[in-house]
Amino acid sequence: MTAAPVSRHTRRTRLRPDWVWQLRQGSALVFVLWFAVAIPLVIVGLLVEPRWVGWLVLGWFLALVVFTLAMRLADMRLRRAWVDMAEQLGWEVDAGGQAVLERWPFPPFTTDPAAEVFDVIAGRHRGRELLTGRFRHKVGNRQLGFDFLDLAVDRPLPPLQVLPASLAPVAAASLLPISLRVEGLPSTYLLFNGREDLAGEVLHPRAVEALAQVPPFGFSCEGRRFVLILPAYRDTDTALAQLDAACDLLDLMPEHVWQAGEQWLATRPL
Repeated sequence: MTAAPVSRHTRRTRLRPDWVWQLRQGSALVFVLWFAVAIPLVIVGLLVEPRWVGWLVLGWFLALVVFTLAMRLADMRLRRAWVDMAEQLGWEVDAGGQAVLERWPFPPFTTDPAAEVFDVIAGRHRGRELLTGRFRHKVGNRQLGFDFLDLAVDRPLPPLQVLPASLAPVAAASLLPISLRVEGLPSTYLLFNGREDLAGEVLHPRAVEALAQVPPFGFSCEGRRFVLILPAYRDTDTALAQLDAACDLLDLMPEHVWQAGEQWLATRPL
């Protein structure tokens, strides 16, 4: 079953995806922010009226609790809305787990042996088989994650990893990217793996026109694997719009890129 036409009206976040992930997950960043505000509150309270210090700290602690609960409720609503939409489209919810990791023998999926995949959904959109879910791994000492979208391709693709700069802290597998000049896209894009000329061919003007309508996302491909790397905690409209844009990207893939993938595959050892 294929999806109905998707609206391109999407919501763009102002925070970096790695900050959003840590705030939503209740990581150490939340407590750093808490202390960053609590300490000035204590100092001001001591200078103005020492009897207020306890109430100020308690009030800020309650604000943190309310914020954490609000994040949890927002996450539950987003997940429920996405699952409801997937069921309406006839997709299979909870379609797998760790076995999905074996599909991607390339960065960033291979950089952390303890990485996890969860909330996996399998389906079909515009004639393509898909797998989507969430990837959680460590980048340095930080626990981070992103959403992934694995789209079926009939022909091999050359190794490429292209990410918008905003997603690089979440998913980048290299510290020495090449900056790509892509006219028409609001975000800076970085090449972490593969040939710069091929990345430029993938991001040709018609592809850029499709990508400019949705919040930025990146991709990693190698052989018959094409995996989108997307910010986590997206609303359903944004997720479906990015799915459509990803299908557009494949539909508009230049023939020369497919040929480069076939040549690359032919040189691989059996």
